[in-house]
Amino acid sequence: MSKFRDKLPPDGFSVEGISLTDLEEIEGRLPRNGIIDINIAESGLVCTLEGQNLCQEIIVQLDTYIGRLESEKNMAWSEAALNKSKTLGHKTIKDKEWYAQSDDAYVGAYNKLTMAKACKKWFENKAGYFSGWHYAFKTFLRRDYSIENATSLNVVRYNDSGGGKLPTASPEVNDKDDDWGEVSWE
Repeated sequence: MSKFRDKLPPDGFSVEGISLTDLEEIEGRLPRNGIIDINIAESGLVCTLEGQNLCQEIIVQLDTYIGRLESEKNMAWSEAALNKSKTLGHKTIKDKEWYAQSDDAYVGAYNKLTMAKACKKWFENKAGYFSGWHYAFKTFLRRDYSIENATSLNVVRYNDSGGGKLPTASPEVNDKDDDWGEVSWE
């Protein structure tokens, strides 16, 4: 049985190390020319759900990673403002803040955080892309199935054998009690 901690990013996690191979493979199964038939739409529903699920799993990892990076950024700023700036002789609060914002450790942590947020946004957009395709496939199939159902009802009417009533197993239909032309079993 897997645990939730198995879904969280490992200690050596980095944005640059996220594999896009599975997403590219799923994206490759979607139509390129806009022509959709029932088979493409049905398989596309499954593909788009796979893509959305994969994006959502990565987004959870990125959220956790972003939280860690926020902590690292805050720690780097605090270290620079409280300790490093004192050793360099900065005495006023404003001087310490300015120094902390230009400290290499702080800038590095801030850049990693910015990259992680951009990566999360990319995966959110990709999940939206799959969601849009999913909606298009569902709409196509809903229309296609409704046309199919409507035509199957017309086939019954086409074979109608008399007076607006459906053919029955027995020649006698009880018109007085039942307006729908059902067979009288009496």
